[in-house]
Amino acid sequence: MNFKLRLLLLTSFWFALSALVIGSFVTLQQTHTEQRTQQMLHRDLAAHMRDDSPLMEGTNYNPKALKSIFHTLMLLGPDFEIYFLDQQGRVRSHAAPEGKDIQAQVSLKPIEQFLTQQTLPILGDDPRNPAQKKVFSVAPITEFGSVVGYLYVVIGSEQRSLLDAEFSMLPIVHILSLAMVLIFSFSMLIYWLVNRTLLIPIAAMSQGLQAQSRDNFCLQPDFIKQVPELCPISQHFYQMSQRIQRQFLQLQQQESTRRELLMQLSHDLKTPLSSVLGYLETWQLQQTASNPLIATAHRNAQKLAMQLEQQLTLARSQKPQPEPQFELIALAHVIEESIESFAVHASRKQIKVNLTMSEATQIQGDKQLLQRLFANLLENAIRHAPAKSRINILSDSRKHGVSISVQNDVDPDAPSGDLGLGTKIIQSILALHQSKLSTLKSSSHYNQSFELPNTHHAH
Repeated sequence: MNFKLRLLLLTSFWFALSALVIGSFVTLQQTHTEQRTQQMLHRDLAAHMRDDSPLMEGTNYNPKALKSIFHTLMLLGPDFEIYFLDQQGRVRSHAAPEGKDIQAQVSLKPIEQFLTQQTLPILGDDPRNPAQKKVFSVAPITEFGSVVGYLYVVIGSEQRSLLDAEFSMLPIVHILSLAMVLIFSFSMLIYWLVNRTLLIPIAAMSQGLQAQSRDNFCLQPDFIKQVPELCPISQHFYQMSQRIQRQFLQLQQQESTRRELLMQLSHDLKTPLSSVLGYLETWQLQQTASNPLIATAHRNAQKLAMQLEQQLTLARSQKPQPEPQFELIALAHVIEESIESFAVHASRKQIKVNLTMSEATQIQGDKQLLQRLFANLLENAIRHAPAKSRINILSDSRKHGVSISVQNDVDPDAPSGDLGLGTKIIQSILALHQSKLSTLKSSSHYNQSFELPNTHHAH
């Protein structure tokens, strides 16, 4: 969920909740005010009806007086309901239609609150609708100085309640409609404000950063001219781009210097290497019997000449390093060539190199990179192995490739510490083949292992 949608949903929810709360508050306040006004206006209504004619004859109510009151009720309209209560609040007489069910008794607590002049509105029981409380007017009926009953007038009859129920939702509907209009208007205003002050500048900043990578990491000077909220970020980005640009220029200069040195070195090595190749070829032509040492030297010299030519071509082209060329390779043949290349070095220390691998073992890899890989492994092993020892190259077929292990004893007098550039080259070549070097080292034994996959997955 993006920022725009979250902002819209949050704003809509907040104002919908606000509209509901405000609408409920306004409705309750309106009802409270109306009830208080009605009760204040008709506070003495029951007392006037009581005083208009005596309601008691001895211990019973006066039928003529009640008839007069009910006649007055007809003149006042259907908004009032009159009840005659005894001392306990029981309904003794009323003006309800025949057959109408009414509550038999009314609570005296609201009546006592009314008669003691407590704060209005005071809500009392409605005999016709016991579930609702309504405002009322009440007057005590006394006989010989004691209260014998109450004239209880409910303000807001049953018919009034039905009308209120029908029209009470109108103010809420109007308020909610107005609130929804305000929600939409305010949401559009907030969206316009956020879009203008944040989203559009952020999009422009993002486009500037994308253009930076296409323009040699160079940002335009007006990039820092942003809205106040984004100025600190834009300034940091601008400073960062300037630093990246300086580093980029330094790298370009270093790369140019490296290429020049590489071309000079290749030219300097090419002439003596050509002479070595010429002497070796002349030797082979003059001798009738083949010498394995001369053949190995000639093969290595040819390999070195080919690598120098590749480096020289790469330096002239000014292109990045070529991608590895993965193909199906007989791994045993590659390792045997590397063993032959280091046969002279191994013989000087009387070290035997043993290869345990099936001739049918094949993997997907770059042949030249794998030759460099095993050349570095053998060089490290021969350098650190004691004289008259063995170097074992073991293989184990796995489900997704071949596990290779190079094991040798360690000469305590051999150079200690990190293996340096050779190990870094090994790790880089293995990374290109989606593998990783694992090293187990002790004071007397050294083991380097890795796995070469039989399939290659492009990154």
